[in-house]
Amino acid sequence: MNMRKMKMVTLVLLCVLTAGLCGIFAYGMSGRGIYIGDQSYESYGADPKLVFEKEVPLDGIDTILVQYDMNNNDIYLYEGEKDVLTIREYNELDLKEGDLSTVTVTDNKVEVRGKRRNGKEFQVKLGRFGFRSVIGYTEVILPASYKGQLSLLTASGDIKRETAVVLDRGFRAETSSGDIMIPEITAENVSLKCVSGDIQVTSVKAGSSDLAGKISIATSSGDIDVDQLTGEMDIESTSGEITLKNLAGGTKIKSSSGGIESEVITGNTWLETTSGDVTVQRIDGDVRAESSSGNIRILAGGGARTVGTTSGEIRLEDTAGAWEARSSSGDVSIRAQEGSGSITTTSGDIDLELGKLTGSLDIDSSSGWAKIRISADNAFDFRADTSSGDIGTFFDDDLNFSRKGDSARGTYGDNKAGSSIVVRTTSGDVQVTEKR
Repeated sequence: MNMRKMKMVTLVLLCVLTAGLCGIFAYGMSGRGIYIGDQSYESYGADPKLVFEKEVPLDGIDTILVQYDMNNNDIYLYEGEKDVLTIREYNELDLKEGDLSTVTVTDNKVEVRGKRRNGKEFQVKLGRFGFRSVIGYTEVILPASYKGQLSLLTASGDIKRETAVVLDRGFRAETSSGDIMIPEITAENVSLKCVSGDIQVTSVKAGSSDLAGKISIATSSGDIDVDQLTGEMDIESTSGEITLKNLAGGTKIKSSSGGIESEVITGNTWLETTSGDVTVQRIDGDVRAESSSGNIRILAGGGARTVGTTSGEIRLEDTAGAWEARSSSGDVSIRAQEGSGSITTTSGDIDLELGKLTGSLDIDSSSGWAKIRISADNAFDFRADTSSGDIGTFFDDDLNFSRKGDSARGTYGDNKAGSSIVVRTTSGDVQVTEKR
């Protein structure tokens, strides 16, 4: 075969292949489907139909587990009028008996488990926009009278409910690549987990009348958005954003590469992010906040503040309490009604405005300046040292300066409380002015 004939044969084969692919795509565009699996199935449109339904009496039942390991199976939770658990499974395919869910009742527990179809984890359909998993979902219908443990688990589907979940025992919802969307959850303990989906909840309350319950919320690459949380909280996202409002209780929030935003937190709090910013409108309680390369802003509240960042800025506003602020290459700005503590930065500037000094103040900056505005009503021992900067205060007459002017010592006011201010800079100025 000469070169010309080989080119013609190749061209014909490419044309045939292209025509075949176009035909398959057109078939999918029609709303029908081609399934890839162990068996052939009749084609259906995009509307799943009821393939399984079962009712389970709830007398003596205090634990319900619903688990679907196959892909693309949503779980919808509804409130029913009957005093039974109702399971309804919908699917695009005509499923055989061996492919349907199983419901097992043992002692006080009900287990609903979806089977993997034909030994496969999924079936694939060619639809309007390419290949996709076959659509299926499950309805879980519970009466309001059920107050036991409830767990809803699915591999890649959503978990949704349009009304509140109220339980005396625990509530657990987990999905790998779907979303969790529930308006309100009240339970003894609450656990919500996604791998790559978002978590959106209006309110989460955990605990009993006399004991705070535990709340665990985690996602790897999705966002977390909750408006109100009450309980002992552990919230974590690897690469998603965390947005929270009105938190009451002990709180631990961690994000690797996403930001953390919260409006109001009441209780002791630990905030940690690797490369995202931390912004809190108000925290009433002790707080520890850490960020490697992000900024930290806490804009109001009272309590101890332990704040550290490697390359970001630190900003504390309208605060009252003791603080410890550390930044390697970012600026530190604090506006405090009252308080005391330490501020350290390697290459950033320090800006402090303080009303009442309640103890000792230690400020250290290697290559930045330090500016302090403090109320004249205070009294304190003062010491300032700088290698290549200038020192200036509104009470210079009370200080003894070195010949070079790079060191100052003295006492301002009648310091009966024994308060002190120590300021050190390597290459920056030290300025202390009166707060008016």
